[in-house]
Amino acid sequence: MSLIIKKVEAIPVALPLLKPMHMAGVVITKAYNLIVRIEAQNGLVGWGESASAPTMTGDLLPGMLAAVEDYLAPLLINEDALNHAQLMAKVSTEIYRNTGAKCAIECALLDLCGKHLDVPVFDLIGGARRQQFSPMTLLGSGSSDQDIADALAKQKMGTQFFKIKVGARAIEEDIAHTLRLRKELGSKAILCADANMGLTASETVSYFQATESVNLLFFEQPLRSGNLNGMAQLASRISVPLCGDESITSVEDIVTLSNAKAIEGANLKIIKLGGISSVVNAAVLCENIGLSVNLACKVAESSIAAASLFQTGAVLPNLDWGISVTNQYLAEDVVQHPIATINGVFTLDRKPGLGIEVNETLIQKFTLK
Repeated sequence: MSLIIKKVEAIPVALPLLKPMHMAGVVITKAYNLIVRIEAQNGLVGWGESASAPTMTGDLLPGMLAAVEDYLAPLLINEDALNHAQLMAKVSTEIYRNTGAKCAIECALLDLCGKHLDVPVFDLIGGARRQQFSPMTLLGSGSSDQDIADALAKQKMGTQFFKIKVGARAIEEDIAHTLRLRKELGSKAILCADANMGLTASETVSYFQATESVNLLFFEQPLRSGNLNGMAQLASRISVPLCGDESITSVEDIVTLSNAKAIEGANLKIIKLGGISSVVNAAVLCENIGLSVNLACKVAESSIAAASLFQTGAVLPNLDWGISVTNQYLAEDVVQHPIATINGVFTLDRKPGLGIEVNETLIQKFTLK
């Protein structure tokens, strides 16, 4: 039994957000993502997606497109997709970095193989440890009033896990906003914060001193990604655990940050590590060295990436710092039935592949010409 690859397409899309997302150093109104479509000779199609991430991976959409079309697609044509591990070994060494392009390729390969074998992707990567998730919601509208309204609305729908975007305004405003969120959402809500490298060490200390009563679960990437010593010194001065995000681009980075005692947990993204398999390996490492794990999409990816993340999350040793999918921030998705929670919970089923049905008309609608 074989699954011969006939065609590999790289499709650049611009997906509009429901409302702008304000983060340190950037305001996102559209998501510029790469979608990969892999078609087999038997007519089955697999889908993958990766967001461009100039400040995180350095990947820009034109470069991602070129990486697939000029370097990676030729490796796959006429090959057996069922040999996905061997194919990804070739993909991983064909070009340097370009983790977003590699990620979209692997997701599409696994989706294709799952459909062919009539099994979910999580069966192909180790088997499910969990099939229910309570995803967090990001709060970054740029308006405290709007964030409060959004959070309360989500809370009524069952969500109790929120990540506060800080670093895009004065630290005093971030402090007041964080305190207000805790008051409005109550003690049952789980809160964490993410600075996206937008704070100084002194600002971070001031923030924690003023918000100690909020009991944040963790604080993500306050300092620039290359500031290892600064993160380590900061970690020794504050009681809230630090989570590495932009500072993590490889398994080796996780080890370096952990050895320096700069983090107590890691934000794992499949776009950063080059695919699902790499994230599974990284999560096993985190478990072995005692780091917590937050699994996340970048703002904003469609239900293709969200499905990939849930399939990945199903097999990880732990998700004690939660999971964050971001298709909920899009004005329009690209699948027939967008991934959504019920009473704050998403339940993963046993549909084959990624478990989604892509709407190719919507893909065409958002394709950049």
